[in-house]
Amino acid sequence: MKPTVKLASLFLAVLMLFSVFASGCTLNKEWSYKTKDKTLAIGVYLTAMYECYLEAQNYASKLDDYDASSSKWLDLEITDDEGNTAVAKDWIKENTERKCLELLAIEAELKKMDATVDEATVDRYAESMENYWYQGLKKTLEPKGVSLESFKYYTSRYTVEYEKLFDLFYGEEGTKRPGKDEITKYFEQNYIEYAYLPVALTATSDEAATGKVALSEAEANKVTTAVDAVKETVNKSADAAAADEAFAAAIAEYMSANGLTEDSLTTATSVQKKVNTGTDELDEALKTLEEGKAVTLKVGEADSAQYYCVYRYSTAKAKTDYLTEDGANDSEVIKEMKTKEYREYLAGVIKDIGYEKSKYVGKYQPSMFFEKPKNTGTSVITG
Repeated sequence: MKPTVKLASLFLAVLMLFSVFASGCTLNKEWSYKTKDKTLAIGVYLTAMYECYLEAQNYASKLDDYDASSSKWLDLEITDDEGNTAVAKDWIKENTERKCLELLAIEAELKKMDATVDEATVDRYAESMENYWYQGLKKTLEPKGVSLESFKYYTSRYTVEYEKLFDLFYGEEGTKRPGKDEITKYFEQNYIEYAYLPVALTATSDEAATGKVALSEAEANKVTTAVDAVKETVNKSADAAAADEAFAAAIAEYMSANGLTEDSLTTATSVQKKVNTGTDELDEALKTLEEGKAVTLKVGEADSAQYYCVYRYSTAKAKTDYLTEDGANDSEVIKEMKTKEYREYLAGVIKDIGYEKSKYVGKYQPSMFFEKPKNTGTSVITG
């Protein structure tokens, strides 16, 4: 499997990818979708399509036959974080429409509820988005028909309105907020806390172009044997709780013996099926790893090879660490729990109020955003 270019958190992805989104003025008079109260300029549609294009490209980049130098990846079948599978170009168009219709539904609901957003927050988002626009997105999107006004509308007002309506339903005072027991149950069934330690299978070399050379077979075996010993110690534990203690002791002993610091060990909490370490092999291992178990694996070859010890903590520890008494992380779990329900609700709203789809929408295809990478090295998805 090819190395994958990973996006940052969804929120940062929105900030980076949306620098092309619009809903106010555009460079032409075309529109995309409208209800009796609201008309979206074609710039909104193009912004949403560009975001979906980048998301789909990220999914496609995980495939063995992905080629960043060709737009043929748009014909590949991709699977998103929700497990939905579709041809990339169809996935892009379907999700572009969904986002536009959600925008219309949200504004209709806020109007119906006589709810308003904080304009100072909208302005802060708009200022940040304008910076992204002038840092490069203007050059990419403006020729496609997206204006700065459209871009700021989608990336600021729509983002704030989306969160506002969600909060009215699922926030601390929300009418549909789940109880603590429901939040805890969902966390136990879907989240994991994990840790991984990378150990280089290389040595420094002033003579090598990269500054590194692969260890000899004997040296590499010595390293992997020591790391495997940590795994074997952990996996002999009677239960997950005992494994937590065994991992802490074994990994600390290993790091001390090899002059490593606490910063060498990465620990995180994530929805198991959406683990994103930045390394495909680690992600795949963690998506099936049982609590209280460790695995070791090699990633890379020659002067880039590393050996990993990967561990999944007990569910009890993960729950204690993440679901704190002050409920600081509850909102993140609720967002994961209720986004699908929220989207289904919005789909119902748009069905009730009705909408019209412009003939102009069909003029634009995802392939319009394809550009061959300027460099011949590793491809990078950028916003």
